[in-house]
Amino acid sequence: MKNLLFLCGLGFILAGLTGCETVTDGLSGSLTNVPPQVRQFDADQKRVFFAAQLALKQMDFVLTRTAQAQGLVEGRSNLRDTAVFGAARQFSARIRIRGFEGESTEVSILLHEQSEADFKGGATNRALRDHGLYESFFEHLTKILQEPTTQP
Repeated sequence: MKNLLFLCGLGFILAGLTGCETVTDGLSGSLTNVPPQVRQFDADQKRVFFAAQLALKQMDFVLTRTAQAQGLVEGRSNLRDTAVFGAARQFSARIRIRGFEGESTEVSILLHEQSEADFKGGATNRALRDHGLYESFFEHLTKILQEPTTQP
């Protein structure tokens, strides 16, 4: 009797471990913690906040949320067709802006890619660890911050 209980308990443990592994693999890493890309800029927080909005707009993103007090800028790209018929993808950006004493500001951005295709039967949403849009955003932001500003 003890052996039967032991074997049943061991079976449940093995089934649970195997199930967790396949669920994690099936989610394509959507549960993994992807850190944002971070850069420092020698400019005040308010200027960087408005420059980040302009940088996203120059990249053809639509602003979906801005909150200056929280240092938050969010946006999404237009739907982009892929090579597969009926498939589309879209990018969303979440930017955090944090000012420090003096004229230094930290900017962090995390990109997500949403994709959907007819043959998959569903949509995916995954955080991007590496993508060219990160560099593109920081290049636009740097260029905007280097432009002279007009004082009222």
